Amino acid sequence: MNRSTMNRAIVFMFSGQGSQYYHMGKELYENHPRFKLWMDHCDQIARPLLQESLIDILYRQHSKSEPFDRLVHTNPALLCLEFSLSKILMEMDIQPDYVLGYSLGEIIASVVSGALSLSEGIELVIEFAEIFERDANPAAMLAVIDSVNIIEKYPQIFRDCWLAGKNFQSSFVVSGSTEDIQNLQSELDKKQIMSQKLPVNYAFHTQLVAPHEQKFKQLGADFNFTPSRIPIISSLKSEQIEHIDESHFWEVLRKPVEFEQTIRNMVDRDDYIFIDLGPSGTLATFVKYILPANSNSVTFETINQYGKNLSSLEKLKASMPVVDCEPA
Repeated sequence: MNRSTMNRAIVFMFSGQGSQYYHMGKELYENHPRFKLWMDHCDQIARPLLQESLIDILYRQHSKSEPFDRLVHTNPALLCLEFSLSKILMEMDIQPDYVLGYSLGEIIASVVSGALSLSEGIELVIEFAEIFERDANPAAMLAVIDSVNIIEKYPQIFRDCWLAGKNFQSSFVVSGSTEDIQNLQSELDKKQIMSQKLPVNYAFHTQLVAPHEQKFKQLGADFNFTPSRIPIISSLKSEQIEHIDESHFWEVLRKPVEFEQTIRNMVDRDDYIFIDLGPSGTLATFVKYILPANSNSVTFETINQYGKNLSSLEKLKASMPVVDCEPA
């Protein structure tokens, strides 16, 4: 796609933990040869590290309704799926001007940008998952459908939990111990405030993961980080970043996600085409709620858990700006 003819930059968005489910992308895997090729390529890299096939785990061993929450499987599954989606979009001549990640999605964005190789990205997300599965205490994460201001309104019920991310004006995420999150959800139910437990068993974006900082940074120090070929927008920093390393990735896992502020900062300056490459379309939904009424920015999902993913890709391609082939 000829970028000189387009008024709006394209942003590929990559979601993280909480957006995954068994059979995500299965329709494409069975019907889109190029998507299958890229997923199989990723599987060849992941298989020796997992000692089993990620494709089998994702598509053949479990029903779609089962909770998909084992970190050593969900980490590489999200990376491989979203990377493969990015490749088929690029092959459709939909080229990103920026990549943007949410939590684990920042690592995926770094792989797509070229700052970290695919093989090293897969190795990193599997090995850090092994650290957490071996050493971290079980915990939980909860999405709350209300303004983040209710934390100040009801400080007692939130006292043992931490703000983990701000999605949009009426959606945020908290983390805490399994018991504390259960208690919080019970109190929210009493107040008729909607919430949903995420399929994540660790308290990312809080001080509860702090004991694992040294092990994570020692792991990350062995990887080769290079300058990105595609500019990276960080939803941790709420701005474009120039340097990726293990310290940045640790902050991504340890500190709260500022997704809402990141999108607001972007659309205050310019108009964009936001494309969600996550499996559930959650980031596209967040962006829709963030965009001002008079914004010329638009947002699209690629796939979701409800099917018709091939049709969604065709609609996305048809929605892209028409290339003007006239000479300048």
